[in-house]
Amino acid sequence: MKIAILIRRYLTTGGAERYAVEVARRLAEKHEVHIFAQEYDHVPQRMTVHRVPLHFRKPRYLNQWWFSWWTSRNTGGFDLVYTHERVTQFDVMHIHSGTFVGGLWGVARGEKNNPFLIWLKILTQPRICAYWFLEKLHFRALPGRRWIAVSQMIKREVQFFYPLPDDRFFIAHSGADFPDANVHEVRKNWRTKLGAGEQDVLLIFVGSEFDRKGLGALIAALGILRDSPCKLLVLGGGKIEPYRRQAADLQISEKIIFAGLVKNASDYYAASDIFVLPTLSDPSPLSPLEAMAHGCATVMSGGRYNGAAEHIQNGEAILLDNPRNPVEIADAIQRLMAPALRGELVRKGRALVEKLTWDRTADTVISALEQSARNRGNR
Repeated sequence: MKIAILIRRYLTTGGAERYAVEVARRLAEKHEVHIFAQEYDHVPQRMTVHRVPLHFRKPRYLNQWWFSWWTSRNTGGFDLVYTHERVTQFDVMHIHSGTFVGGLWGVARGEKNNPFLIWLKILTQPRICAYWFLEKLHFRALPGRRWIAVSQMIKREVQFFYPLPDDRFFIAHSGADFPDANVHEVRKNWRTKLGAGEQDVLLIFVGSEFDRKGLGALIAALGILRDSPCKLLVLGGGKIEPYRRQAADLQISEKIIFAGLVKNASDYYAASDIFVLPTLSDPSPLSPLEAMAHGCATVMSGGRYNGAAEHIQNGEAILLDNPRNPVEIADAIQRLMAPALRGELVRKGRALVEKLTWDRTADTVISALEQSARNRGNR
């Protein structure tokens, strides 16, 4: 098949972006693949890249509509249009995040936003109307259309607002890769660089939207554990000053290392003992799987908040009922201070990740594409 893949940023970093890259590589092994993107950080092999003009970065909703319009005019002649972006013309759409309307009304975080204020925003902010209208268009059940959600959590939210039938949906969780390097040697070197002693338990948090990912609650939990021999690594970009102040107020500044955005996250995972992600809304984060692959015992939000929790069936991680509760987070970390339990979760986590390959993810995507093509008579 001749397939057009739409993604504004074809990059090897970022959750949705890396997902698109990994799947595209595997599609290109058997099909003619064309990438339509505004930005890319590498020239992919066995694929053709079409640069979509980037006339303006802001307002973002205008660029979203522009990308949709431009690709609809330039993807004629393809057997299938497979998109990772919210556009109006496509055959198969990959859904990497919750609905716009769900975020607007507070469903994504289990909140109840004020209806009067919401309608006031709708009536006075063109951005909201533009995103909402676009969403209504791309969730129409037109002939041949299929949707791929990165988790059951996302599928449920979409179907709550838009009555799409089950047979139009596929679930393709993120894959994971094991580190290539000698993890034990990397661990030793990087713990020395980070000033972590043999008795220190190194926690790691990875995410760039600190508020949504729950960094504040994690720092509060670390305050409860101030007398324990644990330190926290924070990887990701964002405004860190509020969290520095929080740590200072709790008198735990010396226990936290803000590393910022890094290209060698694998080294930091290898150096760490426990991965913690008390996220409030995450469709299918890669970081817990990456942490497990590197030998980190994992604590993360449960399935109400976090699509990655759907993998946990046999105690491979500790799941948080309420990621806003620092006491619950601290209790989970304290339990994993015991080497025996921590080692048990490390073993179970690695066994789980061995099954979650990108090939498995790509197979589900290929099934969705083939079903759409058959339905439209393109095969």
